[in-house]
Amino acid sequence: MFKSQGLKITASILSVLVLLSCLAVAPSAVTDQNMAQISVTSSNKNPTIGELITVKVSIDNYRTMSPRISAMFLSVSFDTSCFEYVGGSESVLLKTNTGDLTSAAFDGIEKVSFAYTYSNTKKSLLPSTANEIYSFKLKVKNTVTEKTAAEFTVSDLTLYNGKDESKYSLIECKEPKTDSVTVWPSRPGIMLNGSDRNAGTYKEDVEITFDAANGSLVYEGRQPVSVTSPYRCDKNGRYTITVTSNGEQISQTFTIDKSISHLSVKPGTYNTEYPVGITPDYSAWILLVTYTDGTYSELPMDDKDIEITGFNAGAIGDQRLLIKYKDKTTSVNIRVSAKNVVSFTIKSPVSKTEYLIGDDIDTTGGVLLVVYDDGTDEEIPITKNMLSGYDSTYVGDQDVTVTYATVSSSFRVTYYPKQAVDELIMAIDALDLNTISLDSRETIESLIIKYNSLTTLQKNAVTNFKKLEDARDIYHSLINPVTTDQGSGSPETTDKSGGETTSDNNTKKSNGNIIWYIVAGVIILAVLGGVGYFIFIYFKRKKEIDEDDEYYDGGYNKPRRGRRDRRSGRR
Repeated sequence: MFKSQGLKITASILSVLVLLSCLAVAPSAVTDQNMAQISVTSSNKNPTIGELITVKVSIDNYRTMSPRISAMFLSVSFDTSCFEYVGGSESVLLKTNTGDLTSAAFDGIEKVSFAYTYSNTKKSLLPSTANEIYSFKLKVKNTVTEKTAAEFTVSDLTLYNGKDESKYSLIECKEPKTDSVTVWPSRPGIMLNGSDRNAGTYKEDVEITFDAANGSLVYEGRQPVSVTSPYRCDKNGRYTITVTSNGEQISQTFTIDKSISHLSVKPGTYNTEYPVGITPDYSAWILLVTYTDGTYSELPMDDKDIEITGFNAGAIGDQRLLIKYKDKTTSVNIRVSAKNVVSFTIKSPVSKTEYLIGDDIDTTGGVLLVVYDDGTDEEIPITKNMLSGYDSTYVGDQDVTVTYATVSSSFRVTYYPKQAVDELIMAIDALDLNTISLDSRETIESLIIKYNSLTTLQKNAVTNFKKLEDARDIYHSLINPVTTDQGSGSPETTDKSGGETTSDNNTKKSNGNIIWYIVAGVIILAVLGGVGYFIFIYFKRKKEIDEDDEYYDGGYNKPRRGRRDRRSGRR
């Protein structure tokens, strides 16, 4: 009897050891998919005083986690110096079943708390598509007098798995993703001449200030140009300034309509003498517009509001060109000479000979040495109206014809495809820096690989390259919080030793650790199993020997008839 109890105790000890070895291995297998991800988002990233914002709390991977969650409790705190809680605004967004206990309430201090207990057992009825839990509204206080960064935080975060409180077990959660906003006293991030009010039309220069590294300015429908704050607008016309702040675009449109005092053509931007048959390249001319307030602006002569009349390329002699802008007019005197162009050479080629499809040729640096029939010569800058014979939609090498008077020459340029650049720009634009997470790895690395595969010319055309860098740095800060500063250079993340990205190395290390844990667990189980087997055999054999000893020591020295002798094997 005692022997039998000893076997049971030994077997129980072995079972406990096996269970402990399994528990030692199991925690290492916990993955992100087994952890809830709480997120807090704001409906407005740049609110001003008096504005309402809606704050929503969600479980991003709710579809995966919903079958496990039986109860939850969490609170969202906010900056009470910037916001005041809108009473009764809390709303439960998680559609629950009858019998569930759900509550959301403001604690009267600085946070909104939410409690939820799933009391019935019909888990199949719990929605698995929605991920938003609850929301509430905040109002920007009128006491805000300067731009302030306000953040939301998550506290008291607890998720349970179980049917009742006595059987609850905690569910692991990732670090909550929280939102931040920029609170403005009375403006959405852009000021015109120091004011938060847009007058619409201005009779003087307008100085733009905004809170961002750079903005985009459109003037008279022309393509956006990058500007930095502060920036002064000094030309008459219609402007649109756009700034991206906290992931949202903010725009202001206004018009400058200053009174013009007089016009003049900037000296040195045009020639005063042209050979017969040559039409001036007006795009190289600069019109100086002087206003009544003493300021002036420079306009290219190909501006749509500038009108030039009075020139005749075939009329030899002095001519007077009239230049009209708005309601003002000026003039310049030029001479059309009788000398003819005999020949010319390209003394200095244009500085840029490689382009992307759709780009126009840049004539910067190009100079002709023109020889006339009277023996004189002259250096003439190459201008766009001299060029012909090329097609900016054709990929490959092309000969560009330069014509001056009746003489022509050529130089070669190369056009490269732009589709890859356009696709990359669109893909980078689609990135939302506010939602970068560990799941963004594949997307970011794919964009980096595409960028690194481009030529230098194509890379220079990726205008939103800085956003890709920012996305990469945010991702790196998530996988390696200690060393988040990756610099501001190229987004290449390959190291010199092995060519693998940092995220690849981290992933491989993590996978390697898990594998070693599993291997260690298997070895432990094998050793314990072997030891247990030998112990079992030992006690079994010992029991048989003891039974034999008891049989013979009990006075049964002579074997009974028909019974096998236990020791000799005879009957």
